Amino acid sequence: MHRWLQAVAAAYAAGADTWAADGVAVQRVTGGANNALYRLEVDGQRYAAKLCVADERRRAAREYGALRLLQAAGLDIAPAPIALDESCTLLPFPTVVYRWLAGEPLGPSLTAQQLAALRDSIQQMHTLQPGDHAAANLPTAWFHWFDFTPYLSELHGLLAEYGPWLAANFPDGQDLHARLGRLVDSCTQTMLTSGVDPSRDSVPLRLCHVDPNLANAIWDDGRLRWVDWEYSGWGDPALELADLRWHGALAGLSEAQHAWLRAGYRQPDGDPGFAARLAVWDRLLATRWPFLVARWLWSQYHGPDRLRLTPFTAAPAELYTRLVSFIERAEYLADRQSINKT
Repeated sequence: MHRWLQAVAAAYAAGADTWAADGVAVQRVTGGANNALYRLEVDGQRYAAKLCVADERRRAAREYGALRLLQAAGLDIAPAPIALDESCTLLPFPTVVYRWLAGEPLGPSLTAQQLAALRDSIQQMHTLQPGDHAAANLPTAWFHWFDFTPYLSELHGLLAEYGPWLAANFPDGQDLHARLGRLVDSCTQTMLTSGVDPSRDSVPLRLCHVDPNLANAIWDDGRLRWVDWEYSGWGDPALELADLRWHGALAGLSEAQHAWLRAGYRQPDGDPGFAARLAVWDRLLATRWPFLVARWLWSQYHGPDRLRLTPFTAAPAELYTRLVSFIERAEYLADRQSINKT
């Protein structure tokens, strides 16, 4: 393993897309912005070495822990873990190593077989709960706070940071700023008056992946496996199901496909508050996604908003169009929930 990491370190230091040393062939692979991913070939076998941003999330450790848990549970929905190196000695960032998965990420258009595999894989990971298996020493899933306050603080912070910038720099920016403000206000009202208890004691904790981006779902000959477990941990399965509905990467799915995914999901036993929590999380995530796109749009003009190991770019005009469409879908959900209340 030492020589594997040495080869990756040399490739990273040189900024090289390919590298070979001491019997290890290294290739840089495009991936998420918060990591640098390398494919290794050693003695005819392929592995992944993923360098993760070092922050309070302990991304590499989260990923390694989740992979070990899934392996111990016998669930074939993720790559097999190999090693974790948080020493930052050979490499400047915490690194997790796992077996390379054959196959390709799911695209925006899913077959019926792929849609079923997507639902079933989420269902499988949600069978795991604290106390299962020897490798279950996982942290709380990132973004699963069990309290409405941090979510509302984030929404108001995003509005304050990006709303005025939109208003000052785009022809329809003032209108978008106002619409975003109304969405935040109505989402706040919904969360504070819902009567829902999101606390840890009221939620049946389950293993949650947290990032259902289809680029993280690897399809190979009828089998779907997930990568990028760096946000994973014990969380609220209702919040994860809402994320599956509103994540930007699944916006290309039809309403019928989304409805099929949700209708076929079996909620955990002994969770009478699941449906009510799901409705609140739907509202939160539909409201939050326009701000994530606004942040991405802002970064195209100002550079990354924080340390990123892999830069990502997109056409500003395309992002602006996406921002408008996500505001519209959040408004539609808000109107629909309001009608259902009356």
